[in-house]
Amino acid sequence: MRKTIIFLVLCAAMPMAAQDRGFDDFVKKQNDKFNQFKSDKQAEYDAFRKRANEQFAEFMRQKWAEFPVHEAEKPVQEKPVEPIVFEEPTPAPKPNPSPTPKPEPDADSQPVQIAVKPKVEVVPPPTPAPEPIAPVTPKEEPYKKVSIVYYGNLITIGFPLNDNLKLLALDENAIADAWVELAGSQYDICVKTALDARQANALCDWAYMQMLQAVTEKHYGKTNEAVLAQAFLMTQSGYRIRLGMSDTKLYMLVASQYDIFRMPFYTLDGTKFYNVSSEKSTKIRITNAKWDKEQSLSLQLTQLPDLTNDPTTERTLTSRAGVTATVSLNKNLIDFFNSYPQACFNGDQTTRWAAYANTPVEPSVKNLLYPSLKKAINGLNEKNATAVLLNWVQTAFEYGYDDKIWGSDRAFFAQETLYYPYCDCEDRAILFSRLVRDLVGLDVVLLYYPGHLATAVAFNENVTGDYLVYNNRKYIVCDPTYINAGVGRTMPDMNNQQAQIIALK
Repeated sequence: MRKTIIFLVLCAAMPMAAQDRGFDDFVKKQNDKFNQFKSDKQAEYDAFRKRANEQFAEFMRQKWAEFPVHEAEKPVQEKPVEPIVFEEPTPAPKPNPSPTPKPEPDADSQPVQIAVKPKVEVVPPPTPAPEPIAPVTPKEEPYKKVSIVYYGNLITIGFPLNDNLKLLALDENAIADAWVELAGSQYDICVKTALDARQANALCDWAYMQMLQAVTEKHYGKTNEAVLAQAFLMTQSGYRIRLGMSDTKLYMLVASQYDIFRMPFYTLDGTKFYNVSSEKSTKIRITNAKWDKEQSLSLQLTQLPDLTNDPTTERTLTSRAGVTATVSLNKNLIDFFNSYPQACFNGDQTTRWAAYANTPVEPSVKNLLYPSLKKAINGLNEKNATAVLLNWVQTAFEYGYDDKIWGSDRAFFAQETLYYPYCDCEDRAILFSRLVRDLVGLDVVLLYYPGHLATAVAFNENVTGDYLVYNNRKYIVCDPTYINAGVGRTMPDMNNQQAQIIALK
C-alpha cells in the first residue's frame, strides 16, 4: 500500500516538476534576451561616444583661432541706503501661544500709493543637470581610486591603472591625440564614477566643476593634463565648454546661462565663455569644437549639495517683539557658498539677487530654526504672521555695509545671513523672502530701488498699504530694512513708481 501511495505521489509530482523546469527555462531565456539587449544597446552607446569623440578630436586638429580676453565684469557699486527706524513704531503682533487667530488690526492710516506697472526682469527657470553624451558602462577590471575631501565629503573617482595621459606638446595635434587617448574605453571608469559622484552628492553644476578640478589636479597635479582631463569629463557629462591655449598653458572655458562677475571671458559666436582658472589670461587660441546637445552652466541652485554636516555653534536671534529663534549652520555649506560666483542674467545686474533668494534652506536649518518661528506665527492671519517675520528680520540682526566688511558688494544666501554677524538690505530681503514663502506660503518678489533692496508680498486676503501690481496681483511692500515699520510701509525717499520687480520662483 505504501509503495502504491509513493508511486502515485511521484506520478503527480512529475508534471509539476516538468512545469517548474519549463518556467525556469522561460525565465532564463527572457533574462538572456534582456541581457543581450542591454549588451547590444551599450555597444551602440559606446560606438556613438567613440565616433563623437573622434569627430571632436578631428575638429580640434584644425587651427585654433585667436580671441582677445574681455575684462571681468563687476557688480555696480551703488551708494547704499542707510537703514531707517520708523518714527512711530508699529508694534509687531506678539507671538500667539494658542491656535486662536487674533482679530485683524485696524488698517494703517497712511495713504496708499498706487503704482504704475514696474519694470520686471524674469530670470530663466532652473534647468536640470545636463545629460551625458551617452550612458557609460565600464569594463569590470581593476582601476586606481583617487579620493578628495570636497567640503567634508569623501569623493572617489576611478582612473585606469595604466594611465599614461601625456600632452607631448601644446598644439592642436598633440591635444587631439591626448583627447583620443581619454576617449578610450579604459577611461570609462573615470566618466562613470564622476557622474555617480555628481548624483550621490547632489552636486550642482558649479560644485561638479569644482569637484572635477580638485580630483584631476590631485591625480595629475596642476598641469595641462589636469585641465584636459577636467574638460573631457565636463564634455562627457554634457556641459558646454571650450579649450583654449597660450604658448605654455591650456585653459578650460565654460559657457554660463548667467553673466559671471569677476571672471574674464571670451566671446565665441555671441556666447561668453569664462576662464575658470585662477590665472589671468590675455589673448589665447581657442578651438570651436563642440557637441550637439551641450548645455551651459546653470548658476541657480534647485537643491543644495548634500555636504557632510559640520554644525557651527548655535546662534540665538531675538527680535524687539520678543520672538526668539536658535540656529546652527553647516560650516561646510557656508564655505561652499563663499566660493559661489555672483552673476546676473541678460546683462541686468539687479537679477543677481534672484539666484540667492531662490535657493532653498538646508533641512537641518529648517528643523532647528523653523519650529520657533512657526510657534510665533501660529494662529495668526497672513498679514500678522508676515508682520512677525518682518519684525524679526528687521530687529534681530545687526546692520553692516559690504564695502566696510567685505571690501565690495557681497550678497548672502539666506543661510549666510543667519551665520555672519552683519547683513545689509539685500541680505535681509533675501532671507525674509525665503521665510515668508516657506512659513506663510505666500508669493514674494524683490523690489529694487537705486541703492536699496526690499520685498513685496502677495496676500490672499485684503491688506492695505503701499503696493505694486505684477501679473494682475497686488504685492504689498514689506521692507526688512525699515526698522519697526509694519506691512505696507515704504522707506522714505523710495519711489514705488520707479521700482523694479525681480520675480522669484
